[in-house]
Amino acid sequence: MAFNLRPPSPLLVRVSESGPRVRRKLESYFQSQRHSDGGECNVRPREHAAPGTFQVEFSERAAKERVLKKGEHQMLVDDKPMPILLVLTENSIKKNTRPQISSLPQSQAETLSGDTHQNEGRTSKAVDSCLQKKEHPNPGKIYPGVHRTAYLPDNKEGRKVLELLRRAFEQKLIFTVGNSRALGISDVITWNDIHHKTSKFGGPERYGYPDPSYLKRVQEELKAKGIE
Repeated sequence: MAFNLRPPSPLLVRVSESGPRVRRKLESYFQSQRHSDGGECNVRPREHAAPGTFQVEFSERAAKERVLKKGEHQMLVDDKPMPILLVLTENSIKKNTRPQISSLPQSQAETLSGDTHQNEGRTSKAVDSCLQKKEHPNPGKIYPGVHRTAYLPDNKEGRKVLELLRRAFEQKLIFTVGNSRALGISDVITWNDIHHKTSKFGGPERYGYPDPSYLKRVQEELKAKGIE
């Protein structure tokens, strides 16, 4: 399939390894609607932007939107999970000189059968790529953007926590720039000691539900940051 010289929906991604094999695995992952909810695409290395960086060129804008909506991504390499960080386009990395932060709250509820919470809502948060500032570990160095989706029960206490998390996000308390233990790389966006449930299932071990004490714990974490 032929691609335009200027693909309609390019997306930079960052992983912990480089090379042709990783590029092929990324291409297979993002072409798979079952794994990434993506579609027809081509993947090109962009090592000059940052190590382990690739550009995914989707042939349809809808494919990129589905990938962004899914939020969390990882693929298997040598039978081990490799997290995939979603970044913005390379042009955005070069032009941004200060953090651009956006919050994308979603109010729809879904039924969770067999779980502690019968209904849930989710909130998506996105932080654009930009240069580290003086308060960051390596001022002047680029860090990639990120897109995360967190889940909360659709009840009174869950909605209260949602509002607290929204306030914390607006005050730039949710994320920080540092080292990722999961990826084994530095200069990436990480959680800032306020835990989020990024899965609806799997329990605390997989950052999911059921976890009866989660809402109480996260409110204590928020209070420690001055949000109550």
